Amino acid sequence: MRIKIWLVEWPFFLALFGLFACGLLNQYSAGGWSHFVRQALFMGTGVVVFLGLYFVDYRRLLTWPRIFSIYMMYVLLLLYMAVSGKRWLVFGGFSVQPSEFAKPLLVALLALFFAHQHEPRLRFPLFVLANLLIGVPMVLIAVTDLDQAFLLFLIGESLIFMAGLSRRLILAIAVAGLALSLMVGPPFWRHLKPYQRARILAFLKPGKTQKKWSYQTRQALIAVGSGGLLGQGFRKGLSSRLHYLPAKHTDLAFAVWAEEWGFVGSILVLALYALLVFYALKAGYLARDPLGRFLAFGAAMGLFWQVFVNLGGVLHILPAASLPLPFLSYGGSSILSTLIMLGMVASVMRRRFSFL
Repeated sequence: MRIKIWLVEWPFFLALFGLFACGLLNQYSAGGWSHFVRQALFMGTGVVVFLGLYFVDYRRLLTWPRIFSIYMMYVLLLLYMAVSGKRWLVFGGFSVQPSEFAKPLLVALLALFFAHQHEPRLRFPLFVLANLLIGVPMVLIAVTDLDQAFLLFLIGESLIFMAGLSRRLILAIAVAGLALSLMVGPPFWRHLKPYQRARILAFLKPGKTQKKWSYQTRQALIAVGSGGLLGQGFRKGLSSRLHYLPAKHTDLAFAVWAEEWGFVGSILVLALYALLVFYALKAGYLARDPLGRFLAFGAAMGLFWQVFVNLGGVLHILPAASLPLPFLSYGGSSILSTLIMLGMVASVMRRRFSFL
């Protein structure tokens, strides 16, 4: 007997389709009909993948030989991208950003890795091996996309923390991290690209950097602030209409939304994200096996960190980052990657009510 999961966890699916609607409205406002159609096409493709993962048993789909083979092939692809200096692969009229797919792949790989550990605390050799699995794709992605690499680091370390660390190991990590920062920090800073250093300086010294370096952040704050309580209205945001707002389809999609829908609309979108994260964590907590628990927790962390880093850059509580806001920003790779993670969560939810 199977219980229909959408009748039990309906807020999860309501939040997902609510964000679809918000994303389509936002892209129609920021980019017009062509962006609306393409975003709808991306979402339709993502829903097919989501449903495929939902109906397939994740315990049969995710096996160590299969996922590790995909991981090795993916590392070779990232090596090619790093050597050629590319961030995108172009097929016909569409482009794909391979670094986006590191998130669901790493979540699946680490979930399999940790699911077979039977000790309450991660032993040091396994801790090193887990960091190696995270570090290889992270370093290769960092060559062309430092923000995605940082996001991968946050997701991977969140999963390691969930796997369990002894106090002694946490203390050793803190000391080693501090020493490594002092040694690697200065040369790392010198090797950052000019725009990357400018974003950090614009965050640390907003009034003392050149206006061109802080232009994006200032325009985002103006757009968010001008939204007021109820917003300026659909397709009536002045910053967006007059093209003062850069990257309005992608990195600053939330600023477009906040300007047009105001504080109330912004809270609505944040509540939808919070629902998705909450129900993913709930799925992990109630999962019937360690693999499902780690999968759902990793997906929740993937969504949480991406929303947090993007909104942190828009609201100036973090340096600006070139990361899309899931579903509100334009981009098929981001939508597909997010729906793969949420499809794994839905699969974990569904198996919780399987009694045969």
